[in-house]
Amino acid sequence: MAFTPSQSQINELEEQGIVIIDDYLSAEKCDALKNEIDELLERDSVAWETGSVGYSELAGRDEVVVNERSGENDDGMLDIFNIDLDIQAVDDIKTDSGINKLINEASSEPFSPDNINVYYNREVTDTRDFHADTYSGQFKAFVYLTDVSDKSYGPFSYIPGTHKTSTVKQKSTSLVNNVKGDPSTDAVFYDEDEAIYCTAPKGTLIVANQAGYHRGTPQEKGHTRVLVNTSYTPSN
Repeated sequence: MAFTPSQSQINELEEQGIVIIDDYLSAEKCDALKNEIDELLERDSVAWETGSVGYSELAGRDEVVVNERSGENDDGMLDIFNIDLDIQAVDDIKTDSGINKLINEASSEPFSPDNINVYYNREVTDTRDFHADTYSGQFKAFVYLTDVSDKSYGPFSYIPGTHKTSTVKQKSTSLVNNVKGDPSTDAVFYDEDEAIYCTAPKGTLIVANQAGYHRGTPQEKGHTRVLVNTSYTPSN
């Protein structure tokens, strides 16, 4: 499954904070993987959690755990942890040396895969607005397992170049958010017209620097989006 990133893809990730790679997986492999995920969700061995449960607590379990999101944002989303324990194709994505090479050659510090999840979005009509995950260093690699043909399916969206924000801008953003009572990394100074919406067929790989402003676009009723997400964190 490993692919070899081109120098132009490495440069694009470094400069823009995001790169989109076509045909990472075939449509047939995506369909087979989604079927495996659907079958796994029917097993009694899978643990289910609802509400707000700590990420590290769920990722640290030695079992597949489904966090069924509820509340103001992402209501209707299934966040599936540790699925690589049961499905080899998911583990193959997590350990892909090509993705690892792409990220590390686009960064000034070493990164390694930390965790892999499946995001199973079903009619998620309310999502968090543009934000950064962290300014201290994180990449994510998304593989669409279903077609995301237009904005109604809830594509990943990103504002290129915002990963290069200055320390002054980070601090002023945090101050404004503190006054508003919002999370410190919510986007404040940005132009939404510059956002790209990653509408693409199943099998597309998207790699993004999570210091840049991004969000999952709200879906319309009746739509589903399934993707595999690998989180890369600093190796040091």
